[in-house]
Amino acid sequence: MAVAKSIVVDLNRQVLIAYEGTAPKYEFDCASGDSSHPTPVGKWKIQSKHRDYTSLKYKVAMNFAMFFTNTEAIHESHAVGLTAATLFDWTPVHTPVEIKSA
Repeated sequence: MAVAKSIVVDLNRQVLIAYEGTAPKYEFDCASGDSSHPTPVGKWKIQSKHRDYTSLKYKVAMNFAMFFTNTEAIHESHAVGLTAATLFDWTPVHTPVEIKSA
């Protein structure tokens, strides 16, 4: 039986941790939204994945996008390097995502 995967984003530490069961598999620096475009806190699941994606709203590349709401996604960013491809390949659709600020 496959070990359950999950993702936790700690906004205070600006870190994303990917878990297999209770064991951390990956830990990456991340960059979240700013005060004008805050990253929502809560629990979701990955709804869809797009290897090549351009934001319809901002007209910028958001490659390796994994949407956890209709408009919010974990994706590649110039601020944190190319770790998004590793996470994208590791993460199946429906993987739980928790975003927390404390």
